[in-house]
Amino acid sequence: SDPKKNILTNIINPIILLAVAACHSAKSTAQAFQLQHHPIVIAPCSISSRCNPSGSVGIRASRFSASKSTNRSVHPKSHHHDDFETTTTTTRASKITRRSFLSSAVILSTTSTLVSIASIPRSAVAASLEEAATYAYRSGGLPFLTTLGLSKLFTRYEGFVLAPENYYPKKGSAKINNLAIQFDFPTDWLQLDKLGGGIQYVDQRNGDKLYLLHAMLPEGVDLKAVSKSWFGDVIFHPEGDVVRSGVVVDGYRVARSQMVNECSSDGDSVSDDKCQLQRRLLLKYDTVTGNGVQTVERRGLVDAHQIAGTRDVYMMVTASNAVKFEAKGSRERETVETIVNSFKIG
Repeated sequence: SDPKKNILTNIINPIILLAVAACHSAKSTAQAFQLQHHPIVIAPCSISSRCNPSGSVGIRASRFSASKSTNRSVHPKSHHHDDFETTTTTTRASKITRRSFLSSAVILSTTSTLVSIASIPRSAVAASLEEAATYAYRSGGLPFLTTLGLSKLFTRYEGFVLAPENYYPKKGSAKINNLAIQFDFPTDWLQLDKLGGGIQYVDQRNGDKLYLLHAMLPEGVDLKAVSKSWFGDVIFHPEGDVVRSGVVVDGYRVARSQMVNECSSDGDSVSDDKCQLQRRLLLKYDTVTGNGVQTVERRGLVDAHQIAGTRDVYMMVTASNAVKFEAKGSRERETVETIVNSFKIG
């Protein structure tokens, strides 16, 4: 059997969906599939054989029809780029174009990447994700948005996010897959990442943002006992969704931390205690601008809730310009404080 044919068969079949996405058009996709079913006959470009205008080797195509052992005489000045003269063509051959060749190269490159990713131990990936704050993903359908007051300056978000894995609110109860959430935000803020499933809004005038994040506490500690530096580490972790969304952080620290609700948490996997530990923090951090040479001071408010009986923490995080946040009577500060004060979960 033809070793090239075997290699293509072993590579293309397992990743057929990736092949379709990689091809530039339906035509090139079909040609990529032809490669594994039809042997290719290639002749060197020489004086006796005709080449295409770019000087590359020509390839004869039979269009899925059997060809006999015959010579094809064509005038040397003819410009039929798909054919060339050969006396060795005895089997069917497929036509290869530049497009299908590039598509095959993309497939091979994608396969190599997948193999590299598959070789990473799952434990290492899971450990990295546990150290990073990711989006609390939407679930349970579309949220309800209700404008508030006569001025309609704020909108109330009411929806659901994915609950902790194997979460039972109390002993003997049914498993819960979704957690109800609620918060208020300025009506004119724009929602980002609609398709990705995360909850993120931005003020297009000044860049203020809000994120709804989820993180896992270290083993053996609760929201009250964990170091305040842990919040900065998980929020600005390189694998976290804040950084992955495009925020380049130059440095950070947690300036202030305060427990809002200090109810007991027994740490069991199943608990009758519905009370949630709640903690409020202030972040000070610098971000790098688009030109990569300037940094901008920013402030972040964090309202964190630990789901009773789990290590799961859900955080409403806001981001504002430091100068406007610190200004006396700042409207920006009032806005983000309204957001975190209105956040409820569970």
